[in-house]
Amino acid sequence: MKIAIIGGGFTGLTAALRLAKEGHLVTLFEKEDQLGGLASSFKKNGWDWPLEHYFHHYFSSDQAVKRLVQELHLEKKLSYFKPKTSVYLEGKVSRFDSFSSLLFFPKLKLTDKLRTGLTILFLKFNPFWQPLEKIPAATFIQKTMGKETYRLIWQPLLQSKFGALANQIPASWFWTRIKKRSFALGYLNGGTAALLSALTEEIKKKQGQILLGQAVSQIKKAPDGFVLYFQSQPYPTKFEKVMATVPPATLAKIASELPLTEKASLQALKSLGSLCLILALKKSLLTDGTYWLNVNESHFPFVAVVEHTNLIDKKHYGQNVLLYIGGYYPAQHPFFRQNKAALFRKFLPYLQKINPSFDFNQNLNEYWLFKNEYSQPIVSANYSQNRPLVKTSLPGLYWASLHHIYPEDRGVNSAILLGEKLANEIVS
Repeated sequence: MKIAIIGGGFTGLTAALRLAKEGHLVTLFEKEDQLGGLASSFKKNGWDWPLEHYFHHYFSSDQAVKRLVQELHLEKKLSYFKPKTSVYLEGKVSRFDSFSSLLFFPKLKLTDKLRTGLTILFLKFNPFWQPLEKIPAATFIQKTMGKETYRLIWQPLLQSKFGALANQIPASWFWTRIKKRSFALGYLNGGTAALLSALTEEIKKKQGQILLGQAVSQIKKAPDGFVLYFQSQPYPTKFEKVMATVPPATLAKIASELPLTEKASLQALKSLGSLCLILALKKSLLTDGTYWLNVNESHFPFVAVVEHTNLIDKKHYGQNVLLYIGGYYPAQHPFFRQNKAALFRKFLPYLQKINPSFDFNQNLNEYWLFKNEYSQPIVSANYSQNRPLVKTSLPGLYWASLHHIYPEDRGVNSAILLGEKLANEIVS
């Protein structure tokens, strides 16, 4: 069977591998000049390893990642660490990544600490997320952990990430954040690019074809299959089935033969974009060894500061200290129209609040900006009852996106699982 896959992220690549291994003729089209989607990387002169555009690591609970790593014989390259996670709250950085750090957290009363610890344990061991999707996360957290814990810890993060939509996010989303995450974080020698490279080579070994720089403009149904168009030019091969791993608005645009009601449903799905400003520094900003810093100040223009080289040795990056400054924003946010210099100027006063003694004029080597307008789906109450199907109304056309992974959260593990699910759906 001839199958076209649109999109070269981990979902499309995993599906391509599974289908090619079963003997199908797979052609994957990626609009960019490199694979990976949100997991793509870049590499500078003098670096041994590439660096992801957006911060990436694996949790010890990411079983799909482990299986794929083993299948591709990369297990010796996967290492796990226990880095430090902290919060920036009321002008101070405090560790917040274990039950012991919770016990010594200075901003909460003992009763709130105990309630928070018990709630985390409940979510860790509770496999039943469906009842939680009926309850807003804000309501659930206030009732279980206490109003003060919510005000100090979770409300700023929810509001920074989801803005005006924070109160509609269900507790099932929060369950995933606690249930699936681990204190130990994994990273591959060579970064995510090493996994993408091995995955690509395996697809090619199975006679799969991967075409870069190919943006599909239309998907047209024909009597004997599908025709893909590239700037009005048809691709010479017809495909029996097509799998699109694209944002919902993109599918509505390129699959013009979908019914109007289906297009309207696609366009009604809500999401946020993300951006990361990456700084190459001469010395550390987070001098206490913090890898991941949650910014619990809703007036800050970003929600996370991640010092990658507090997880991975800076020797792999020409001795540069690498710092991500990241946030989530609606697609119409002005940040998406600003260049890296403007955003650096915007972020700089807030970075200096985190470490007032740091001199950016003396210690900034270089910086880069990466943006993606489709990074975080917005889910609401009872989302599982309205979650889109992978089958569209056009027989033979399938669709996979971040909106399909619920109740899982976005990440490489979820993308791999979705690719495997879609491959099974296609051949069944």
